[in-house]
Amino acid sequence: MCPRLTLLKVPEVDMTWETFTKVLDRCVEAPESITLTGWGEPLMHPRIFDFIGEIHRRFPACDISFTTNAHFFTNAIIEKILAARVSRVNVSLEELPWEGAVARVEKAETKQDKRNMAMKGHGNELAKDGHPTPPKVVDRLRRFLDAVNAARRDGREAPEVRMQVVLFPKGTEVMLRLIDFAGEAGFHAINVVRLDVRGRPDLKRPSFEEERSMIAAARERAEKHGVPFGSVNDHGRILRLASHNDSFCLRLDNFIYVDVAGSVAPCCLLRGHKLGNLVEQPLAEIWQSDRFKKFYGPGVHPACVGCDAFMHGQLAPAPFPGAKSLPVLSGDQK
Repeated sequence: MCPRLTLLKVPEVDMTWETFTKVLDRCVEAPESITLTGWGEPLMHPRIFDFIGEIHRRFPACDISFTTNAHFFTNAIIEKILAARVSRVNVSLEELPWEGAVARVEKAETKQDKRNMAMKGHGNELAKDGHPTPPKVVDRLRRFLDAVNAARRDGREAPEVRMQVVLFPKGTEVMLRLIDFAGEAGFHAINVVRLDVRGRPDLKRPSFEEERSMIAAARERAEKHGVPFGSVNDHGRILRLASHNDSFCLRLDNFIYVDVAGSVAPCCLLRGHKLGNLVEQPLAEIWQSDRFKKFYGPGVHPACVGCDAFMHGQLAPAPFPGAKSLPVLSGDQK
């Protein structure tokens, strides 16, 4: 669900075991949670389950999670996930091949056609510029949820499985179908997120008003299925007060992003804004540095201008990160 290749230019490189263990060495105090997701499919990492095991060995109480597209939910992987004692598995879905749906995949005649199709979700109309989910993946996802829920019923440790859905323009019907599937298949929670269109002139996202309407409809449908619902862009009154009405990003409060080389950034969306390296420096030195403290405010850090990924209000679209600050459009401020 992330613009890994087009906007962020993330290299297809795996974190080495040596770098991983050095990063863990820097965690003098046990972290509350570690998310093993770095703009790629974590189940493609050849040592992902070794990583999980090492975290458990060092920090038994640490929550471990990852985000996946579910393509690798083979029976063997399902068994490994259950045995690994993962706290949470986030599944990114943007459409399903339900009966009667038509997905059109354009034929690429030239290299430029291929590039254009890659920018537009390969011409898949149903996905609304997202990534399609083949029927075999749906079957694997059902088997995974059946296994997880059977383990939970038996009192065995099993992860919470959360569906993550990106909000697309005129995508209410697709979103509600996904929530119906979540309720029927046995998901434990649903999270909807705002589409990031910076650097993607071919993509559009819902207006603030449409987004509010979609979130309300999603919450109502999720409640009917008894599935907990949330959205990182639907802050309650308390969270809005804590963020001083979006003038401070709550994501910066107690999270860091560590890339495959051990470099530290304040946020996953600022992976190029390196503030130190855990292979070479203690975590406290990086966290308490003057450069890092500038991200805590007051005010929005220049590197965060134009980003509303974790905000309640919606900014007018900016073409690239770091573009000129634009007014927040929200129900209270319009």
